[in-house]
Amino acid sequence: MKNCILIVLLILTMANTKEITPYRYVKASEAVTDFVKVDNLLIIGTEEGILDIYDLEKDQIIDQVKFPKIKNMFGDDMRSLISSVDYYKGKIVFIKHLNSGYNELYLYENKRLTKLLDQSLKFTLKKVKIVNDEHVIIGFMSNELVLYDLKNRKIVYKKQLNMASLSDIVLDEKREYIFTGDETPLISKIEIMSGKVVEEFYKANKRDIFSIDYKNGKLLSGGKDRRVILYQNPEKYSMTKGDFFIYAVALNDRATKAAFVKNEEGDISVINTNNMEEIYLLKGHKQTILKIDFYLPDELITADEDDRLMFWRLK
Repeated sequence: MKNCILIVLLILTMANTKEITPYRYVKASEAVTDFVKVDNLLIIGTEEGILDIYDLEKDQIIDQVKFPKIKNMFGDDMRSLISSVDYYKGKIVFIKHLNSGYNELYLYENKRLTKLLDQSLKFTLKKVKIVNDEHVIIGFMSNELVLYDLKNRKIVYKKQLNMASLSDIVLDEKREYIFTGDETPLISKIEIMSGKVVEEFYKANKRDIFSIDYKNGKLLSGGKDRRVILYQNPEKYSMTKGDFFIYAVALNDRATKAAFVKNEEGDISVINTNNMEEIYLLKGHKQTILKIDFYLPDELITADEDDRLMFWRLK
């Protein structure tokens, strides 16, 4: 009897889910690693050391940063992967991976490229976000946070969070706090300018966290336990589940909808956060999805390991 009820509920849920395909594609220079959209600009990092600046109105790449090819250990020509990008008031920051295993941090502004952190420092950088005109916050693979002063070109502080590897970071809308997720069930909320941990979220996820997002006072997480958690606060949360590891999650600006990678086939589930029920299923990806971004309340951009980005409209 119990199984019959579950089957009926599943059928009803599927009947209320609308399948959607992309309405637009944007082609990058190479396979995408990260992107950020601000107004009509799309900043795209790629696996082949090329940063694309794409104008969505003109529907074309209007500027590029392209690093020269280097020799790998086998003597083959290759470029260095750009792993993380961010944009704020005309400034673009990004991380470049090198064959040495270490990384460099760059600033691109007014068509001028400046190296901020050199590989000689032996840093393993993973994520970067611009805080304001004068500061960026950097997450290391070793789960250290660094606040960097752009004006004086120096590190303000370096803080070790724990010994797990960093997975993801996200800022609040006012850029006052950073949330960090790592290969534990813990998410930390940290005051950016002081480096002080002000809250910890750990009661719902049971294994490694892969992706987090924060909008309108709500924190969303997904990871290895297949759980998608929507935290109201560290003590109160709602939950749904995917069919596989949750590699990417996203909230719209009002946190009324959440999206997450649902299964191995690359389908993206969009849920109503009031009841955590699925309302849309986005179908079109064939490779591992890297990022989901709600750039409007009912529109998303997604990217996988291919060289194109997909645009979706929830209607």
